[in-house]
Amino acid sequence: MNAIEQRAGEAGNVTAPVYVYGIVSADVQPPAEKGVLGAGVSTVRHGSVAAVVSYLASERVRAKRRDLLAHSDVLQAAHARGVVLPLRFGMLFHSEAELHDRLLDPLEGELRSLLRQFEGLAEMRVRASYHDRESILAEVVRDDPEITRLRGSGRSHAELVRLGELAAKRFERHRATDAEAVIGRLGAHSVQIQSDAPDGELGIVKASFLVRDRDRKRFDDELDAVALGLRHLVQFTCTGPLPPHSFAVLPDEGAA
Repeated sequence: MNAIEQRAGEAGNVTAPVYVYGIVSADVQPPAEKGVLGAGVSTVRHGSVAAVVSYLASERVRAKRRDLLAHSDVLQAAHARGVVLPLRFGMLFHSEAELHDRLLDPLEGELRSLLRQFEGLAEMRVRASYHDRESILAEVVRDDPEITRLRGSGRSHAELVRLGELAAKRFERHRATDAEAVIGRLGAHSVQIQSDAPDGELGIVKASFLVRDRDRKRFDDELDAVALGLRHLVQFTCTGPLPPHSFAVLPDEGAA
């Protein structure tokens, strides 16, 4: 325990910078993990809620890989102990008093309501992309009569241009159809979906699914079935269960 953390334990309030990871119920114990800048992790309670925090010696917190991972690890450990409302990386208050005055006190009721709302829920992040361009293009053009005709002709410059345009259009349609099928099947076992633009030319799905704990096995089984059916063309990754990063929208009031 460093000097700042010792003072926090003794006085219950310090003027050192307070880094906030997220919000939990007041009865949740702080994670044992080290936080950003190697600091210890504790909680600051306010009524029925508490902030998961680290007391820092400096306000110079940068988005370095080590600290980004520490932020994520603390939230994941808190999630294992109960509901946690994650805050974005870099949420910093000048003092514990400011944390109370600008976040916990004015928003306690809203935070308590959000904690209830996300009880028994977790985020599952799914990414899907085609293995390679050649395989998917072969799939796309295989049964298209116009593309087959153009590929078998003498292929003038105009025909080559038309062939490229058709292949690109069919590829986009095929990707949209695959994405709709994946999201639709997984969404049937989800409470809410947050879908973003897929990564790169071969990306199909980049989405987060809010899943009830009791439905997670069905979600996992459905994902396995989808991945098995598309294994010749598509690779999947799934990360979770996670805190509801994509769904718990918290105000950024009070950030330094």
